[in-house]
Amino acid sequence: MTENTGEPMDRSATGTSSGAVWLKGALLDIASVVRPDRGPTVVREWSDSVRLLDPEPVGFRSLFLIGMSWDGRPALSKFGATLTAFTEAGWDVHPDATDQDGESWATARHEQFEVRVYEGSGTGLVTLTGWTPVVYPELRLGQPPFTRSTAGGVLCYDCHGWGVCLTCEGRPYERRDQRCWCIANNAGPGKCVECAGRGLRSPATVPWWRPQHPLHGADMDCAAPEAGHATALSALSDVAQRACVCGEFRCSWRNVLEEEGGRLLARFVGACQGCDVRRTHTFTLARS
Repeated sequence: MTENTGEPMDRSATGTSSGAVWLKGALLDIASVVRPDRGPTVVREWSDSVRLLDPEPVGFRSLFLIGMSWDGRPALSKFGATLTAFTEAGWDVHPDATDQDGESWATARHEQFEVRVYEGSGTGLVTLTGWTPVVYPELRLGQPPFTRSTAGGVLCYDCHGWGVCLTCEGRPYERRDQRCWCIANNAGPGKCVECAGRGLRSPATVPWWRPQHPLHGADMDCAAPEAGHATALSALSDVAQRACVCGEFRCSWRNVLEEEGGRLLARFVGACQGCDVRRTHTFTLARS
């Protein structure tokens, strides 16, 4: 694998690094430019571990979820202003998509740091999900294409997000007696046959590996909305602390702010990044 030393590890706090300190500060500064009248909220911060063949992690990356909302009411879109703030701060910005229902996505990069920018439908909430490069305390390894929080599906059990066979590490073997005898040899050395080199798989294609987990109780779409939040950001802060029934908390939450029956509702929908089950929560927001 390509050699890369990554960021120095702060051994006084496992799961943190000098890069994590810089990234958190940079995201808060950018978010404060977009929302100077009411500071952004650090909704959650966590780490993704990185493995090789052994279950013991060999490295980690730090992640931050930062949110901005506008008083719990529909407002003018702040997506463009958020991307402008990243550009003016020296980040390379790539708008990804704008959904027909009003959701918007973009990616911002600065050296090896990356941020997923998202605005929900109804423009009640903008989130920044940022992550550092992987830090290796002892080894000298390259950067895996995916870790659990950054994958678009669940990680492949055989390659753990690397996208290559962990036995041969993608090294080609020229002599017949030096062929790679791992499972990847079926597709050629260095290519994980479970994920085709992408580092992840959808459980729908491998139900024997990652079974779907049922939600507790009735269908969440039909359940009565929960109350107790003034803004969509407050509701997100609540949702982000909840775990899936499989025990995984990681979930790329999407948000819709809408009025229904005289109530202002904040709906959150996402797929669990541990078992890929669909998760939904709905909250009634207090009107200002």
